[in-house]
Formats: sequence, C-alpha cells, structure tokens
Amino acid sequence: MRKTIFILNFIFSTLIFAQNPESSTLFEKEYYDLVTYIPENLKSDSIHQLESPLFKGSLNTIGSLKLYNGFRQDFNLSENDIKWLENRIGQMATELFIDGKRILISAVGGYSGCPEKMIDTIKLNNIKITNLKFCHSCTDSYRDENFIEKFNNKMYSLMGIEPPNRKTHRFYGKFIGYGKNNNGIELVLTDDRTFKFWKRKGHSSDFTEGLWKNRNDTLILNSKTLTKNDSLTYALSSAKWVEFNDLVFRLKKEKLTELNNGKQKLKKITE
Repeated sequence: MRKTIFILNFIFSTLIFAQNPESSTLFEKEYYDLVTYIPENLKSDSIHQLESPLFKGSLNTIGSLKLYNGFRQDFNLSENDIKWLENRIGQMATELFIDGKRILISAVGGYSGCPEKMIDTIKLNNIKITNLKFCHSCTDSYRDENFIEKFNNKMYSLMGIEPPNRKTHRFYGKFIGYGKNNNGIELVLTDDRTFKFWKRKGHSSDFTEGLWKNRNDTLILNSKTLTKNDSLTYALSSAKWVEFNDLVFRLKKEKLTELNNGKQKLKKITE
C-alpha cells in the first residue's frame, strides 16, 4: 500500500511539474505544451468501466498516459485495464495525427545524460515530424519501452511510413556502381528516407529521386511523382528522368545487388 501511495504521489507531482514550465529551465515551453496537449476529440473524454481505483482523470495527454503506463506493473492492473491502456496509446497517436501533429518519440539519457533540448524536428518521406524525447536514468528506461513502441508504430502507420528496423542505418550513405556496365552509377540514401540516383553517360545522365525504405536487408526505391515544373526543368536540362517503381536491391557486406534479374551492382563508399 505504501508503495502504491508513493507511486501515485510521484505521478501527481510529476504531472503538476509538467504543467508548470516556469519551474525549470531544462525543457523548453514547446516541450511542455506538447506533453500536456489535449487532442480536440479527447477534451470531453472520460474513463469508463475500468477496474482499478487508481485511475484518476481522463489520461488525455501524452504526459499523463506515459506516466501511468510506465507504472502499470507496479499497480498490478487487471487484463481489462492493461488492454484499455494499450488501446489508449494508439488512440492518443490517432487523435494527435487528426489534430495535425506528427510526432515520434525517442528515449534519451542513461550514462550519457539527457540533452538540454528535449524536442527536435526531423523529416521522413518529406514529412515534417516532431521528435519528442523521454529522459530516463540508467535503470528506468524499461518503463517507457512499451509506450514508445506502440505510439510510434501507430504514428508510422498513420503517416504511411515504413518503421525503421535494426538494419535501417546500414543503408545510409553513398553507393557507386562497380563491374560491367555499372560505371557512372551513383546512389545516395539519406536518413530522412529520400534518395537520389544518377547514371552518368558522357555529357548526359539518367536521373531520378524519391523515397526509399528497407525490409531487413532489402532496399526498395520508388521515384517521386513529377510536377509540371519538374518535367519542364528536366526537359531543359541534360538529365533524362527515369522512374523506379519498387526497384529492389539486396544489401550484403555494404554492397547492393539489384534483384528480379537486374544487373545493377553498387558498393558503399566512405567520404
């Protein structure tokens, strides 16, 4: 009982702290505004049919939901309440998306400590996304793992972006063609999931750009749809636009090999 009271006091004090950005200079006001933001469709929402008497309020902000979810094992919640919490995480991501907020969450801290700036902006697939950071110590990062995974997976799905996996970072960088008929090929894969491809032929070249994704060791390239201005630009240049529709490569030992009877081979270079 004492443990439960301590945890509840910690949660309530943290929520009050999170709603008072003047109490700390570590986090920016933008961070507090986001973790305490109530999505439009959840403003009048309330909790119903939950078995635990510990749930108070509507849990309609990222901050409150994240804290309760982090201590759910300590509360010994019923299967019904755990299921509600997990559904609520997906609902929170959905309602934020509907409100026009594109958010991905990452964990920071541990031995290296937490950065002063706890919120950043990133771009994936040409979508501007807010990267919200959860700070943790060396021993409590496990509390947020479930929340971060479920929230991010739902947000990735809503944005139509393939979630990264443990091999995604291996594709970042510049690749050049090697072997017969592959001279002059250059492929650049950026960490914002965009790519540029050239195949230079003397005074002209083939060119395309678009979005990439990986599924384990497989790379998939799709060219962007050209606008009228794009078409005019390429028509006036020496570059010939080529289009990739699910062009597939296999990555092995930092070398890309085109699949489906393709002949293009590229190797990663360090600049």
